Amino acid sequence: MKRRLTAAFAMTMFLAACGSVAPGTTAQTVPLAGTPNGVAVRDADGAVFVTDDRTNGIVMTTHIGDEDAPAFSLYARIPHAEGERTGLSQIAFAPNGHLLVEQFGFGTAGAVFNIAPSGQVALASDTNSARRRLGLLVLDSGTFLSSWFVKEGSAPPEGGVSVITRGSAPRQMIERDIVGGLAKPVGLAAVGGTLYISDQAANRIYKVDLQAARAASAPVPASDVFATVDAPDLMAATPDGTLYTKCSAHAVCSFSKRGRATVVMDGLEAPRGVAVDVARKRLIVVDRSGAPDKPSALRVAPIR
Repeated sequence: MKRRLTAAFAMTMFLAACGSVAPGTTAQTVPLAGTPNGVAVRDADGAVFVTDDRTNGIVMTTHIGDEDAPAFSLYARIPHAEGERTGLSQIAFAPNGHLLVEQFGFGTAGAVFNIAPSGQVALASDTNSARRRLGLLVLDSGTFLSSWFVKEGSAPPEGGVSVITRGSAPRQMIERDIVGGLAKPVGLAAVGGTLYISDQAANRIYKVDLQAARAASAPVPASDVFATVDAPDLMAATPDGTLYTKCSAHAVCSFSKRGRATVVMDGLEAPRGVAVDVARKRLIVVDRSGAPDKPSALRVAPIR
C-alpha cells in the first residue's frame, strides 16, 4: 500500500500536459487472460476496463502496475443469442459514469450496449444490426459516434461514421450518418473540433471537421488525409492533440499534430485497443496473444 501511495503521489507531480512516451521507457507488461480487444480507463480512480471476446464480457481491475494489484474480475457480460459469434470492440465512459461498448456483430448483430454503474446492461442502439461496429466516441451523456462497415460477399467493405442520439421516447436512439466514403473505419478520436478516423483497409487516418459534418444535410466524404499508416486500429488521443494507434503488425505509434509518426512501443504480438489515462500520465495498450498457451497482456508506459 505504501508503494502504491508513493507512486500515486509521484504522478501528481507531473505537469498537466500529456504527450509522447518518455524516451528510453520500457512498457510494463500486465498479463491478462482471455481474448482482449478494447480498453478504457475510469478517470475518477484509474480503474481499467477491457473487453473480452472469448466471453463477450468486460473485465476490470481497480489498479494495475503494483505487485499487490488485484486480478481482473468480470464487470459485465453482454448478452448474445445461442450460437452467435461473440466479439466486442471499443469501450468508452460517458460523463454520467455509464460505460458504452460496441458489439461487432459479424453482419447480423452489430449493436451498442450501455452498462450502468450498477452493472445493469441495456441495449443503447439497435438501429442497424448489419453494421459491423468498431470505433466508439462519446460526445456527451446522450450522444456518441460509431464507426462501422458493411460487407456483402466478396465485395469490398463500405463504411462510415454515424452519430447516435437519444430520441424523445424512452430508450429510443436515433442514428444518422455524418461521414461516408470509408472502407473499414476502426478508431475514432476527437481533439477540439476535429474528428480523426483510422481506416484500416485504406491504411490512412483521416480528419474531418466534426461540427461541419454534424450540420451537413448528407454524409461528408472522408478525403482529408492526416497520416498514412500500416493497418491502424482503435485510437486514443491526449488533450494536446497527440494520437495513438497501431502502426504495423507489432507496433504502436504516436502521431503529432502534423501527422508525424513515432514508434512508441514495438515487439508486440498483436496490438489492439489503446487508452490514455490523462490523470495518471500513462498509455495503456492491449496486446492480444494468438497462441493458446501464451496469455494476452496490457502494456503500460508513462507519457509526458
